[in-house]
Amino acid sequence: MRQNLQIQVHPELSASVDLTRWGGSIGLAVAVGIVYFVAARLSLALLTKPEGVAVFWPAAGVSAGVLIALGSHARWPVVAGTVAATIAANLSGDRNLWSAVLFALCNAGEAVLTAWLIEHYFGSDFRLNKLRNVLGLAAASIMGTTVSGVGGAITFRLFHSETTPILTTWQHWFASDGLGIITVAPLLIELASASRDRPPLSELVEGALTVAALALVSGLAIFLQSELLANVGPVAVLFAPLLWLAARCRPVFAAAAAFIVSVSIVWTTTFGIGYFGNPDLPIDKRVMAAQFSIFLVTLGASVLAALFAEIRDKRRLAEAALHASETQRYLIETERLAALGGLVAGVAHEISSPIGTSLTVASTLAYRSVDFTDQIASGQVRRTLLVEFADGCRGAADQLVANLQRAAGLIQSFKQVAVDRSSDHRRAFDLKVATEQVIASVRSRLLKSQSSLAIEMSSDIIMDSFPGPYGQVLTNLIFNAVTHGFTEGPGGRMLIKARRLGMDQVEITFSDDGSGIPHEVQRQVFNPFFTTRRAEGSTGLGLYIVYNLVTQQLGGKITLASDPGQGTTICMTLPLRAPG
Repeated sequence: MRQNLQIQVHPELSASVDLTRWGGSIGLAVAVGIVYFVAARLSLALLTKPEGVAVFWPAAGVSAGVLIALGSHARWPVVAGTVAATIAANLSGDRNLWSAVLFALCNAGEAVLTAWLIEHYFGSDFRLNKLRNVLGLAAASIMGTTVSGVGGAITFRLFHSETTPILTTWQHWFASDGLGIITVAPLLIELASASRDRPPLSELVEGALTVAALALVSGLAIFLQSELLANVGPVAVLFAPLLWLAARCRPVFAAAAAFIVSVSIVWTTTFGIGYFGNPDLPIDKRVMAAQFSIFLVTLGASVLAALFAEIRDKRRLAEAALHASETQRYLIETERLAALGGLVAGVAHEISSPIGTSLTVASTLAYRSVDFTDQIASGQVRRTLLVEFADGCRGAADQLVANLQRAAGLIQSFKQVAVDRSSDHRRAFDLKVATEQVIASVRSRLLKSQSSLAIEMSSDIIMDSFPGPYGQVLTNLIFNAVTHGFTEGPGGRMLIKARRLGMDQVEITFSDDGSGIPHEVQRQVFNPFFTTRRAEGSTGLGLYIVYNLVTQQLGGKITLASDPGQGTTICMTLPLRAPG
């Protein structure tokens, strides 16, 4: 019954999900089509008269910008909306059906090619917060409009009786569509980015007010008739707010300002205002001057915004890295203090035990010295009892001396680790040679314990790391094995093996044939002062030091595997190039 219910519900759920997805795609296609149609009709209305040349074609920026901002999953809705809007816009003018269809395919292909180039070379999460991204968008728009311009020029020649050379038609298409993409697409891309990562209210207010001020200045510049005021004056006045937006706000505000300036230039060119609308100048010269000005303003604003965005991002990364470094340094110092505190506590405990024994025996002798003398004289207590008390004091003193010597050795080990960390420099070294040098340095200990140590590794493993900490790791592992009883007495065997893992890692294993470590305590072996050989005088710091050197200094990982009665294997995975 339950399975039948699942079978019945699942198709309905799947259908509802598909319906939602298709509803969103249809809505996107309709929205793109409406905006594209409006932009196309406005562009047609702003054609220069009587020549009918478009200064720029913002509709091209609409389709390309939406597709870049939303990604490849929006490709077909954008294509559908672009094709439908282009056909509708052309049929409402003086175009026939076939030319309208071909123009639509050229416009849609232009957007798809431009967006594909961006996604292929820059990834799906594209933003104009880097200089390379701005230049990449300009290059992609050039590639897309170059290809679509060929199709558009051929279509225009096939279906319209014009005497304009086909190369000139291609140039007009290429320039107007290319400017449309680099002017409108950045605004749409950054609006989408700002919707995902909203700017703070203070930046939003500052950017909006600056854009409004720039729009006001740009609007006033339209009515300036003097050639000097219509060119140099507005450029000088507009540069300040553009620089302000680029330096203090996100690229979306600079993109909005550049779009406003571009519309102002198109307006003056179309309606004969100022230099760009001077009827005494040839139309080609006026259009080219307007297009070149739009290109410089848009690209300049985008480049400035990207450069300042990179500076802000690098500053944030540097601050985050500094904070992380300070946090890491604090954690390391805290860990060292904790380890030092544990060391002092462990040493104090081991020293206090024999001292307590000595004091107890001495107090007993002092308290009962008279009674012992009388009892010895009367024969009730043997004289050897005093010898046993003396032996107890001497044994406690010997234990105290041994513990003090071991404590001095521990402090020396900690000191050596600190020296290795602070003074050792990363350099390239042969792993096999470094391992053989460590073995040579502990050979006397191996001979004394009658233990054997073999290595199996090739001579072509070169590490760019810290040889000092690596030697300290091996030394501690060897001393653990021969000093703390990890090998089975005299004649114990140890083996060090190494092999490459891919191109950037090496695996080093240290194994012995000892009695092994119980499974229930294996998780604690890398903790400070933990040992399975406490009765034999171990302090439990060897593997703790090894763990810290491997993970912190050498940038690797360490694991332990052991079965009681079958020995222990310690595996270290180290990068061939250590961090830092």
